[in-house]
Amino acid sequence: MHTDATAASYVREKSRPQAHGQRSYTARTIEAIHNILKGSFLTPDELWLSTICTHNKLAITDIQLRQLSRYRELLLEWNGKINLISRKDQEHAWDVHVLLSVAYLFLLRFPEGGRILDLGTGGGLPGIPLSIMLPGCSFTLVDSIRKKTAAVSAMVDALGLPNVTVVNARAEEINHLPQHRNIYDIVTARSVTDLTHLLTWALPFLQRPPGTDAAPGDPGIPLVRSSLVTLKGMEIDTELAAARKAFPRAVIGTRPLVFRGSEELVNTDKQLIIAHLK
Repeated sequence: MHTDATAASYVREKSRPQAHGQRSYTARTIEAIHNILKGSFLTPDELWLSTICTHNKLAITDIQLRQLSRYRELLLEWNGKINLISRKDQEHAWDVHVLLSVAYLFLLRFPEGGRILDLGTGGGLPGIPLSIMLPGCSFTLVDSIRKKTAAVSAMVDALGLPNVTVVNARAEEINHLPQHRNIYDIVTARSVTDLTHLLTWALPFLQRPPGTDAAPGDPGIPLVRSSLVTLKGMEIDTELAAARKAFPRAVIGTRPLVFRGSEELVNTDKQLIIAHLK
């Protein structure tokens, strides 16, 4: 059974000197985690996600599973007030939104202690699930719609995520500012616009040098650096061609969103696009 000591132990384990201005864990964070841990047993959905993570060699703790469950609850609560996700996706929020965000980490590795910017975060996707899974990284979640960033800020506070900052702004308004230009290791995005526009907005945020390397311990999973990582459908040949024409120096790769367990899901004809400048 989870206790206050469990929450405090988790905080001690995950706490380390925070780089890049991250907030430290506080009593408020411990309280949020304790509230999330009420109840003794994992739900069937949590056990299912835990099994899929294990099959894909991704470590996940009970606390992370509970945080992801609580995030789904909050997302659906807020979606009843403002439009964060499609109404038709609400029934499948666990797999269509939560799992597919976590699944980035089945196919890619992000730099330890890296800075990640989530562009057009909407309801916090994929930024919040990734920030739960990567507590050593710092996340900046950006959206131009104030109602959405207010909802995301409330969810971040309820989940006790000290590694997340929420910014209400348009990408083109902040990607040239010193506090944002050329400082991020990764820019993530869902299908907020076409790839050419995404590259226009995202590339100024990214550090140099770019590229991917084999991840330590698993040569089949690339370690992504200084790259845009976005989720797209499978039929985007025209979009890819336009982006390559607009950015001839860009290296644009694709990875189908296929992993152990993905055959159980609905609406997963997706792929990750990974792009950086030479």
